[in-house]
Amino acid sequence: MADLDFTLSLIDNITRPIRQVQSSVTGFAQQSQAAFGKVAIGVGALWGVGASIKGALDPAIQMFDAMQEASARGINDDVLAKVTDDALKFSTRYGESAVEFVKSTADINAAVSGLTSAELPRVTMIANTAAKALKSTAGEASEFMGQMFTQFSGYAAEVGKVQFAEELAGKMAYMKNQFGTDMATIKDLMEGARGVGSNYGVGMDEQLAVLGELQRSLGTEASGSYEGFLSGAAAGAQKLGLSFQDAQGKMLSMPAMLEKLQGKYGKSIEGNLKAQGELDAAFGDSAAVIKQLYGNVDLLKRNITELGSNDGMKRATEMAEKMTRPWDRLTAIWFAMRAAIGSTLLPVLYPLVNKIADGGEQLTRWMRLFPNIARVIGYATLALLSFAAFGAMANIVVGVGRFVLMGWQAVMVSFTAITKLGAAAIWIYNTAIRAWSVGMAALRGVLLAVRIAAVLSGVAFNFMSLPVLLVVGAVALLAAGFYLLIRHWDELKAAIMQTEAFKALAAYVEWLTGIYSKAWEAIVSGWHWLVDSISNFSLFDGLAGMAESIGNVFGGLWDWLKKSFSGTYNWIVEKLNMIPGIDIEAKAVAEPQNVNYSNGLSTGGALNIGRGGLSKEMNSNSKTTVDNSKTIGTVNIHPPKGMTPAELMEWQELN
Repeated sequence: MADLDFTLSLIDNITRPIRQVQSSVTGFAQQSQAAFGKVAIGVGALWGVGASIKGALDPAIQMFDAMQEASARGINDDVLAKVTDDALKFSTRYGESAVEFVKSTADINAAVSGLTSAELPRVTMIANTAAKALKSTAGEASEFMGQMFTQFSGYAAEVGKVQFAEELAGKMAYMKNQFGTDMATIKDLMEGARGVGSNYGVGMDEQLAVLGELQRSLGTEASGSYEGFLSGAAAGAQKLGLSFQDAQGKMLSMPAMLEKLQGKYGKSIEGNLKAQGELDAAFGDSAAVIKQLYGNVDLLKRNITELGSNDGMKRATEMAEKMTRPWDRLTAIWFAMRAAIGSTLLPVLYPLVNKIADGGEQLTRWMRLFPNIARVIGYATLALLSFAAFGAMANIVVGVGRFVLMGWQAVMVSFTAITKLGAAAIWIYNTAIRAWSVGMAALRGVLLAVRIAAVLSGVAFNFMSLPVLLVVGAVALLAAGFYLLIRHWDELKAAIMQTEAFKALAAYVEWLTGIYSKAWEAIVSGWHWLVDSISNFSLFDGLAGMAESIGNVFGGLWDWLKKSFSGTYNWIVEKLNMIPGIDIEAKAVAEPQNVNYSNGLSTGGALNIGRGGLSKEMNSNSKTTVDNSKTIGTVNIHPPKGMTPAELMEWQELN
C-alpha cells in the first residue's frame, strides 16, 4: 500500500508538471507560429503592394530620370516636353525604348553643334528612326550624325540641319540595301578616310558610293586605299600622261577618272599586265582602288545618282516599319500607358516622399544628438527580437519532434509494406504454378494438332509435286531424243537425200538461183554505164563554148565602136588645131582585121585564137600569184597553266 502511494505521488509530482510544461511549450509554439504566419502574410502583402506601386510607377520614374539627366546636360524644359511626346509616339510606332529616345537627345545636342530648340526634337526623331532602320542604337546614331555634320558642315549649313539629317537617313537606308553596311561600318569607313574626300571637294554621295563598293572586296582597308588614291591621284595621272583636274583646277569625279583611264587602256584591264603594271607604278598600293572600280563605272554612276536623290525620310521610315515586331509594339504601348499614368501621380507622390525622407533625416539627426535615447530604443528592439527568436526556437523544437515522429512512422510503414509484399509474392507464385499447369495441358493439345497437320501436309505435298515430276520426265525424254538424233545423223541424212522429193526440191532451188544471178549482172552493167557517162561529161567545156560564141558577137561590136570614136576624136582635134597655138596629136585609126565570126557580123581572115576566144587565151596564158602573207599584231598568250617537265617530255616523245 505504501509502494502504491509512493508511485502515485511520484506520478503526480513529476509527470504532471512535465505535461504542463509540454503543454505550455506546445501552446507557445502554436501561438508564435500563428503570429509569425500573420507577420509573414502582412510583410508579403506589404511587399506586394510596394512592388505593384513600383511596377505601375516604374516607367514614369525611368522617364523622369531620363528627363532629369537631359535637363542636367543643358536641355531646357520646353524641348524636353516635346521630346517626351515624340519618345512615346516613336516607342508605340516602332516598339523601341522611349527612355533611350529621351537620353539620345542630350547626346545629339552635344554631337551636333548649333541646333536650335526647334531643330533638336526633329533631328532626334530622325536619328532614332535611322537607328531603327539599320538595327543600330540611339547612341551610335548620335555619334554618326555628329561625325557627318562635322565633315559636311558647309553643305549642312546650306540646306539646313533638319534637311541634311533627313537626307543622311535616306542615304544610310540605301547603303544598307545596296551594300549591306550598317551604321557602325559606314562610320568606320568615313573615319578611316580621315576627311580627305571632303578636302579635295568630293561630294558625300560619291564618297559613300565609292567606299560602299570598295568595302565589298577590300573590307576594312577600303577607306585607307581610298585616302591614298585621292592623295596621289594628280601625281599618278601625270605619270600616265593624263590629267585628273578640270578647267577650274578641281579634281574630277571618280567615274570621270575611270573613263579617262578606259580611253587609254580600253574597257577592261583584266589580263592586261602592261596596264596593271603602269597603274601600280603610278599609284602604288592605292592602285587597288582603280582595279576594283575599273569595270563598274556604270554601276558607280547609278549608285551616286541614287544616293543623291532626296526623298526625305521615305526610305528610312519604310525600312524602320519593316524592322518593327508587333510584340515589341505591344510592350512599348503598355510601357507608354503606365508612363502616362505615372507622370500624373509623380508630382503628387514625390513631394510626399521627399517629406518622409526629410523626416527620416531629422530622426537620424536626433539619434546623433541624443545617444541615450538611441541606446534605449536599441535595447527595446533587441528584447522584442529576442522574444521573436524564442518563439522561432520553440517552433523549431516542435517541428523537429514532428519530423522524428514522421520518420518513425515511415519506417513502420516500410516494414509493414515489406510484409505485405512477401504475402503478395507468395500468392503470385502459387498463381503462376497453376497457370503453368494449365498452359502445359493446352500445349499438349496444340502439339497433337500440329502433328496431325504435318501428316496431312506431307500427303498434300505428294499430290502437289506430281505435275512437277511429269515435267521433269518430259525434259529427260526430250534430252534423250536429241542425243539419239545427233548420234544417228549421218544415217538419217543419207536416207533423206535418196528420196525423189528431196531431189526435185534441189533442182528447183538451182533453177531459181540462176535467174537471180542473171538479173544481178544486168543491174551491175547498167550502173557501170551510168558512172562512165557522168565521168566523160565536162561542164567547163560546155560553158567555154557558150562564152566563145558570146565573145565573137561582142568582139566585132567593140571594134566598130572604137573606130567610130577614133574618127570623131580626130575630127574634133583637127578643128581645134586650126586655132593658132594649139597642136594636138591625132590618134591613128586601126583597121579591123578580118575575123570570121560565126554570127555573121563580119567575114575575113581569122585570128590565130583558139576555141574560147580571147578570154580563154588570157586565162590560159596569165599567171596567178596568191599572196598568203598576213599581218599579225601584238599577241598575248595566257596559258591557264604551264607544262610540267613530265608533260614536256611526254610531248617530245609523241612528236
